[in-house]
Amino acid sequence: MRSFFALSTLAQYFLFMTLIFVPAAGIASYIRIRCGKPLRPKRQRYRSVIVVQLVMLVITLGAAQRQGIVLLGSVGGDPLIWLGAAVFLAMVARRMPREWPKKSAERLEQARRFLPDDPSLMRLWVAISALAGIGEECAFRGLAYRLLVGMGVNVALAVLVCVAAFAIWHMTQGMRALSGITLLALIFHGLVFATHSLYLAILFHAAFNLIVGTVAVRFFRQLPKPVETPQPVEV
Repeated sequence: MRSFFALSTLAQYFLFMTLIFVPAAGIASYIRIRCGKPLRPKRQRYRSVIVVQLVMLVITLGAAQRQGIVLLGSVGGDPLIWLGAAVFLAMVARRMPREWPKKSAERLEQARRFLPDDPSLMRLWVAISALAGIGEECAFRGLAYRLLVGMGVNVALAVLVCVAAFAIWHMTQGMRALSGITLLALIFHGLVFATHSLYLAILFHAAFNLIVGTVAVRFFRQLPKPVETPQPVEV
């Protein structure tokens, strides 16, 4: 742990935020949902997510600068890798609308809790998709991984830690979605390793989120929209 204390204060705070605080917040939110506590209106939650993503991105960029780490790398990599990623996303966009009607009522309810179900939410979702692609890739696949390896952590273990933190942060989407999120995180890491940069992973991540949101809003707008129970005001 001596290497950890050799990091700048901002880099130490970044690792605490990304690998401890953020996953803990994901667990707390999951427990809150499982206990049946009401959520704030979706529009307010989306705006909060945007703020959180912006704060995370600022801290990530600041910590990277303090450590002298160039996060993005240079645009490059085998064109076939970029083509393969594009083909994969096209297949997802084509197949996903056919899979949604097969989902159970419970899984649809979980999806509706977080995904846009009204076209008016799409502007916020586009912003969330873009910021998630940039902020989360810079944080988990970029700086957190680089700092862990720089501290002497084994590459495989560093990937495992970053994947676990990322997946647990998103566990509010449900335990059944956890395996899919873990697989996506591994794919993101693979894209970084294959291209030696974050560019493809960022684009892939943002595009995937945008596809999911677009499919969701098209599906849910055909169904009756439930009335959201507002969060009670504490006095």
